[in-house]
Amino acid sequence: MKQIIAITTGLLMIMGIISVSAAHAGAARRHTIEGFVLGTGVALLGTAIFQEMNKDAAPRPAYTRHWPDRYEEEGFKQYKYRHHRKYAERTRGHWESERVWIAPVYEKRWNPGHYNRTGTWMSGRYENFVIEQGHWAKNKVWVRH
Repeated sequence: MKQIIAITTGLLMIMGIISVSAAHAGAARRHTIEGFVLGTGVALLGTAIFQEMNKDAAPRPAYTRHWPDRYEEEGFKQYKYRHHRKYAERTRGHWESERVWIAPVYEKRWNPGHYNRTGTWMSGRYENFVIEQGHWAKNKVWVRH
């Protein structure tokens, strides 16, 4: 990857220098384009070097399993055919949803002394501020027959 970046940067720099010198533009324009091309090349090469330095040295394994082997787990019966397993593990029951009230969350903070809207002095004290409003939530529960 870094070889491709280095070659591309080099070609861009050479093309910029050749096109500027062939056009015989004014001195200010030539220096501007050369500066831009050099700055772009340095930024690309610096990025490639920085990314290469931060790569991990440890090689990755060739293959990793993303799921456990169900036959190796404890308590799982091995059946001769797949469709036998489906009927043997079925349990009686059904899902029911119940509503649960989740209480609001408060945080105790210091409210410093201040004047209220009517102009009277209110001394400082700790007050409870609502962080999260209370709400109802649905909870799924398996009910056996």
